Amino acid sequence: MKLYFATGNSGKVEHARNILPDFFKVEQINVETIEPSIDSIEDIAKSELQQVLEKKELENSCIIADDSGLFIESLNGFPGPQTSFFDEKVGKESILKLLEDKSKEAKFRAAIALYEPELDEIKIFTGSASGKIVEPRGSKGFGYDPLFLPKNHDKTWGEDSDYKDRNSHRQKALEKLQDYLKNNN
Repeated sequence: MKLYFATGNSGKVEHARNILPDFFKVEQINVETIEPSIDSIEDIAKSELQQVLEKKELENSCIIADDSGLFIESLNGFPGPQTSFFDEKVGKESILKLLEDKSKEAKFRAAIALYEPELDEIKIFTGSASGKIVEPRGSKGFGYDPLFLPKNHDKTWGEDSDYKDRNSHRQKALEKLQDYLKNNN
C-alpha cells in the first residue's frame, strides 16, 4: 500500500519508513503549506492535510501529514505546537536557558492526520513520549533529538536513533495508523 507523507522534512519520512513495515511504501510529497498559529497539534496536522488536498491531485491515495511539539511541564507546555517556530527564531539551546532552575520534565507529542479517499474523511492518530531536557548529546536524528532524554533510557534520541524509532511519539502515532489501516483495508 502506498502512503504519501506530505512534509518537507525528509527526516520524518525516513523515520516513518523505519517504523512502518514493508507492507506500506512511504513516499514523500513536498507541498508548501501554511501552518496555522493554533494550540492544537491535531488541528494543525488536519489543516496541513486539508491544504495538501486542495493543491495536489492524488486520486485514490492515502495521504498523511503530521505535526508534533515539545511540551515542557515547567513552561506550561511551551513551546508545544510552536516548537519549530521557536527553534527557527531563537534556537534550540534557548530552551536550556529558559529551564535554568526549573524542572526539565518534558513530553513530545505527535498527531498524524490521514486522508482516506474511499471514505473521503480525515482521521487523527496521536502518540507521546515522556522524558526530560538535557544538554545536547549526539548528532543523530533531527530537531530537538540531541536535547531529549527519554524516560527510562540513558541516551538522548540524538545518541540513539534506533531507540527513537522504537519509542518515539511519532512511532506510537504511526503504529496506531498502521493498526487502523491493516484492520480497515
